[in-house]
Amino acid sequence: MTARVLQLQGGFNFRELGGYLGAQGQPVRWHRLFRTAHLATLTPADWTELQTQGVRMVIDLRSTAETLAAPDRLGPQMHYCHLPVFDDDEAESAASVAELQRRFSRDPHSGYQRMMRVYRRLVTAPQAQAAYRRLFQILLTVPASDGVIFHCSAGKDRTGMAAIYLLAALGVAPAQVKADYLLTNPASADHIARRVAAVKLGNGRVNFQHAVHDLASVNVDYFDQALTLINYGYGGLMPYLHDVLGLTPAAQQALQQRYLEPRSR
Repeated sequence: MTARVLQLQGGFNFRELGGYLGAQGQPVRWHRLFRTAHLATLTPADWTELQTQGVRMVIDLRSTAETLAAPDRLGPQMHYCHLPVFDDDEAESAASVAELQRRFSRDPHSGYQRMMRVYRRLVTAPQAQAAYRRLFQILLTVPASDGVIFHCSAGKDRTGMAAIYLLAALGVAPAQVKADYLLTNPASADHIARRVAAVKLGNGRVNFQHAVHDLASVNVDYFDQALTLINYGYGGLMPYLHDVLGLTPAAQQALQQRYLEPRSR
């Protein structure tokens, strides 16, 4: 069985979306869609592995500042597209511990509250909507056999919403879409633990440690808030995809034909 979580030397939270059952029971094609954290620390061996799996396109959802601070390391013959969801790292996933301490030391719930605000913006901000709209356009125009990576800094929030939209468009069941979103925590367990461990315990630091954990991980509340906002503000996920992200029924059908295995006869 093909691995869901890829164990790369220089990457984390690197995941394959193949195999999930989509529309009419057709599984998502393997080696075509990957979601991940940044690619700044990938090794040559990692890129050899990805090229073997057919990866040819990288879509970077990070801000310009994030891409300059930690540029993706790309293998040969890789195409790169910068598609910033926000103008800055709203999720604080690339911020230093010192930076986070200045912002999130007083209240143990400050990280959680910040992430709840981030997810509202992921749904409602015009720039985020435009980026996800463009993401679908790219996925419909890359060569049919190319594998595509889409990613942000930690591969959990901006990337997480992209995966929610994409899997839903492919007809993957809502429970499976949610399970894929929550898979970030076990897939990023070492990264999350390092982020939290970097907070040296001392006076008032326990609150800060809680905040850092909430910033570095995903939470079912973040997912539920985003989907509730989509349901009540836009009439549901399919109307949001069609009316806000511009994925017409014809485009959705083309996406399914491209990224789902053909039906067996």
